Amino acid sequence: MQGNLEWFRTFRAVYDTGTMSGAAKDLYISQPGVGLHLNALEAYTGFPLFERTPRKMIPTEKGKLLYQQLLHALTTLEDIETRFRRKSGDVAATVSVGMCVETFQHVLEQHIPELGFNLMMQFGSSPQLIQLLENGSVDLVLTTTASNASNLVFHSFAKERLVLIAGKGTDVSGFRSARQKKDKNKLAEWMRSQLWYSTAADMEALTQFWQSNFDELPGFVPNYIVPNKFSITRCLSIGKGLAVIPDFLCRDAIEKGDITKLWEGYRPAENTLYFGRRKQPLYENEIKQVEKLLVSAFKDK
Repeated sequence: MQGNLEWFRTFRAVYDTGTMSGAAKDLYISQPGVGLHLNALEAYTGFPLFERTPRKMIPTEKGKLLYQQLLHALTTLEDIETRFRRKSGDVAATVSVGMCVETFQHVLEQHIPELGFNLMMQFGSSPQLIQLLENGSVDLVLTTTASNASNLVFHSFAKERLVLIAGKGTDVSGFRSARQKKDKNKLAEWMRSQLWYSTAADMEALTQFWQSNFDELPGFVPNYIVPNKFSITRCLSIGKGLAVIPDFLCRDAIEKGDITKLWEGYRPAENTLYFGRRKQPLYENEIKQVEKLLVSAFKDK
């Protein structure tokens, strides 16, 4: 295992400020992120660097020794960084944003050339993205759930509706017959007998849709697990089968006639979309610009 330079920067900030909150403020990262860095460094060195008290982080003898050994090296690195920036002119801000890959491709990717700052993307499920935000690894996330962490702020900005889609080659006569007869059991039976597509990261969409309409779990595993939701629409455009995905991600394929929107359900299955960020972000203007682009894109969808 190799040490991480950010661990040492965090260690110095805690040493200089005397508190985890002070270090977090100086480094523009979350307090949990400070704790993770410090815990990782202590695990790496093999000894405690601070005595943790309710009001102050008190350096241990090992901590004092490490600080003295690190101080010159870190100061030298910061001086090099300062001189490099002075020579190279203004350095653009870098904002890290997290969301699912399909949402990025569908609503944000096309707007990247408009940005006047650097962008780093992180992809994952809502729980994974919230964890990255809590750790200070991203500045802004788009999720379907919110966190009650005290240092984070979440606000809703749109809704996504889960819809049942069918491939071109799917015989949907059994579905239409069951719907016409209002036979819920026959409808569920027909749906279970079909080929199903899903992604490994989004199995809960099918479960949510099924429970919303049949008040039970699906009771089956999809036949095909593919990389992303656009893979699903491409496969269904040349074959048969069913899938449940958010409406805004399949609307273009439906309008082109590549796939069929079969059903929105007896009761719509919807998710609220949230922006999540820290309470005092470093690049607030840039974050607001990304949020504005996403809000506008979802309105257009």
